[in-house]
Amino acid sequence: MQELLSIRDRIQKELLENILPFWENQMLDSEFGGFYGRAANDLSIDKTADKSCVLISQVLWTFSAAYSVFKDENYRKTAEHAFRFLRDAFYDQKYGGLYYTVDYKGSPTNRKKVVCGIAAGINGLSEFYRVTGNSESISIAVELFGLIEKNSFDDMHGGYFSAFSEDWKPAADKTARQDDINAAKSASTHLHILDAYTNLYGAAPGNLPEEKLTALVRLIVEKIYSQKSEHLKLYFTENWVPVSDIVSFGHDIAASRLIYKAAVISGEEELKDLAVNASLKMAEAVYNEGYDDVFGGIYNQVSAPYSIDFDKNWWAQAEAVSGFLNAYILSGDSKYSDAVIKTWEFIDKYIVDHRYGEWFSSVTRIGNPKTHLPKADTWKTPYHNSRFCLEYLSAVR
Repeated sequence: MQELLSIRDRIQKELLENILPFWENQMLDSEFGGFYGRAANDLSIDKTADKSCVLISQVLWTFSAAYSVFKDENYRKTAEHAFRFLRDAFYDQKYGGLYYTVDYKGSPTNRKKVVCGIAAGINGLSEFYRVTGNSESISIAVELFGLIEKNSFDDMHGGYFSAFSEDWKPAADKTARQDDINAAKSASTHLHILDAYTNLYGAAPGNLPEEKLTALVRLIVEKIYSQKSEHLKLYFTENWVPVSDIVSFGHDIAASRLIYKAAVISGEEELKDLAVNASLKMAEAVYNEGYDDVFGGIYNQVSAPYSIDFDKNWWAQAEAVSGFLNAYILSGDSKYSDAVIKTWEFIDKYIVDHRYGEWFSSVTRIGNPKTHLPKADTWKTPYHNSRFCLEYLSAVR
């Protein structure tokens, strides 16, 4: 634990002096609301880019959570700024839910209901309520939960569909990101819902039935996690036939932590035992197959047998530190604490952009940054890296 303590101050400094100031000082749109939708790596900001509900929701979560820990009034004000724009620009007054994107002034540009984006909204709104007591935010979060349950939950086969049209009809295009496979259900959608439901349950437990949370943990373990490969399957038909063999190490290590966190907050001991078992098996598989024990960090994915994408994406490295830390706490195995240290050192040396701020979107295995990729956009937000920092500060004392 002493080695883990030795890097704690550096991680706190990264959060307070790099990640949070970048979004407060560079990305906040004081003229039209919310935060700018795109910034190039060199801080060339496109002030007319569309803004996504994912970005605004995850900024809302970030500054709410930061305010909870550090009590900095500027963080609360930044969170309130995000909340107002999410409420005023993204909430669909006619059909309910959140639009996927709006233009820089706040008018809808993509009215599709993307469930993982709405889940991000629930997560951010729940965190804002937890730290401020804002009743409007929890009211919207609970309403969004009800809409997901009403429209996205599959009564026949279980689980949740990924995307819908503006009026909640089945969508031909079910993708959230350009590189997604167009499938009815996905691991990503379910992990985003689990993340959101866990936070909503923790912030306002009377508004989300415990059985919804526990059933989702069981579904992920039984349907999405493969006991044979000990990895997640990523894409499925509506009746849970896998349509891809891609292994995403980032999703695996994130899931290993999220299912355990949800099981703990549910208070159900049998579920906790199930989650611990699956969590450690997933972490072990990522460690054995996706962890770079030479340079640190985890690889992106395996797209086919013997075809490994060795690039290291920003969000996956943040999840790797949190996931390996969780595995160390659960198992006491020092290989995981070693992986935490080594991955953080890789992040600090190669992923953190010490010139322009924030983190590079992606680097090669040895740390060469892909500077053509954005510093901020629809999915490049402060959520994963700020959450890793905050969870680390909480767990390592």
